Amino acid sequence: MRPHIPQPRMTLHAGAFCLMNVAIMRTLPFIVSLLVLAACTRQPVQPVGVYRLGTAEKTIVLDVRASGDYVLQIDGPDSMTDEIRGRWEDERNREMDVTFHGILWHGNEPEAGNGLWMVKFEGDGGLCLDGEGLLCFTKDS
Repeated sequence: MRPHIPQPRMTLHAGAFCLMNVAIMRTLPFIVSLLVLAACTRQPVQPVGVYRLGTAEKTIVLDVRASGDYVLQIDGPDSMTDEIRGRWEDERNREMDVTFHGILWHGNEPEAGNGLWMVKFEGDGGLCLDGEGLLCFTKDS
């Protein structure tokens, strides 16, 4: 008489797990390809240029220069600060795109100071003061 050798059985949970792993392995190259394509489609931001923000009270013009300097001009009846000057840095390898040195924002009121204004450009090349896209500079063509 032959001894009974138990055969390994695959339970329902183990079978589902194996099928899920096979499905993941088949779709993984596709997902990686999509991520690489998405990373490549974002055009590099060219921060140099003139940006405008118009509100009911004033117009603010931001001139970002290739030399690494910027000039922020405020035109309005009650403007305490007519012009703010400072330096900017390209930060595209980090979370933000550009950092402006020497400027603080209080709502839509700029103030010269020891602050940093870190900017992430919008899809249309503009830059916003708020996270909702309500107070945004638009780039001149």
